[in-house]
This record gives sequence, structure tokens and C-alpha cells, in this order.
Amino acid sequence: MKSKLLVGFISCLLVAFIFSLAIPVTAGSVNSLTLSGIGTLSVSQVLTETFDQPNGWETYSNPAGVELGIENGIYRAYTANPGYVWGLNTQEQTSVVAEVEVTPLTIYTDTGAGIMCRAAMSNNGDGYYFMINANGYYSIRRGQQSEVTAIVDWQPSNAIHPGIDRNIIGAVCVGDQLAMYVNGELVAKAVDETYSTGVTGLSVSAGADSVDMAFDNLTLYTIQSP
Repeated sequence: MKSKLLVGFISCLLVAFIFSLAIPVTAGSVNSLTLSGIGTLSVSQVLTETFDQPNGWETYSNPAGVELGIENGIYRAYTANPGYVWGLNTQEQTSVVAEVEVTPLTIYTDTGAGIMCRAAMSNNGDGYYFMINANGYYSIRRGQQSEVTAIVDWQPSNAIHPGIDRNIIGAVCVGDQLAMYVNGELVAKAVDETYSTGVTGLSVSAGADSVDMAFDNLTLYTIQSP
């Protein structure tokens, strides 16, 4: 189930390196990017954010157990409630490449964290989710009509650093192709035509356990041509 407790916020998007490839870019410039399983794409950097400015990101707090906000140079996402909680940016795109660093702040088992593409601007949780968990599993999922279901079901990958360790999650949404990268390695590809446009976001999911995650160094690129 998707959580309706949170109206997600992410008002600007965010540095670093695309899938561990050092690509010299400046905002608005067009660059060539070759990704395993996808090919060569022409991309333009949109925005970057390192969460160093306390007022550079919107916050959210709910007494029922949801907290979003910047703390000590990271964007923290916490929920004690079962389901998905998400935060969205405000720039609509069709085809994107996105990457974010995620580090659990507590031990987690049946919870997850990841990045979204083509999320609905209505902020109802619709869109594509690229998720990992601390047991070393990944999944590509589709949020639709109050449910989050598997496009690529949970599967293990040695690319994921298990436990309390940092992982870099990458998502590519181009045309009807979806691809997921973890720490620079392609872990999954899928084809889905449900969504063709939307915004980018971050997401955490909780089951029986609460989830407390730190996001950092999010980079967003738009794809100029496949």
C-alpha cells in the first residue's frame, strides 16, 4: 500500500557522478553518456543538490510518525508507518537519468529506499519506484491506484552493500525502457508503457519496522535523445 499520510516534497533537484562515471558537465550543457544495457544517450544536467543548505529543501513533520527534512548535510526520510512515503520535485520530464546516494540510519530488514521517475504531479504516489533493501535485494515497482506492485520483483544482487552501508541507486526512464543501477552496476531492465511523463522523487517504504534513511548527492539529467 502507498501511504496517504504524506504529501511529499522535493522542490529542487540535486551532484556527483552519473553511475560512478566522471562526466564533466555544467547545468544546461549537452553531454554524451553511455550506459550498459541502454546505449549512448545525449543528456543535459538539470539540477544538483548536496543538502548543505538548511533552507534549501522543504520539510515535513507529522505526529503520526513521518519526518522529512535536512539534517547535517543530508536529506532524512523517516516513517514509522507501513507503506510508501515519497517526496517529489516540481519539474516535469519525459525521459530522465537520476542518481542518489542512500544510507540507512538504523538497521532495517523489511523496509526499503530508492528513487522515483515519472511520479504523478498530483502527488498521489503513482510512478516508477527503484528500490533496494538492507538484505541486498532490489526491485522496480509501479505505483498505481493506491497500490505499489512489482514490475521486477524483489531479487538479490551482489552489487548492493547490505546492512548499514551506503549505496548509490540509479534510474533510467527513456521511452518505455526502465533500467536500474546499483553502485554502477546494471541490475535490472524492464519495459512498461504505463507512464510517459512525470517528476522525479525519493521514496522510503516501511513494513513491520520503521525506516530511517539519509539521502545525499542527488543528480538529475534529462535525456535529449535516445
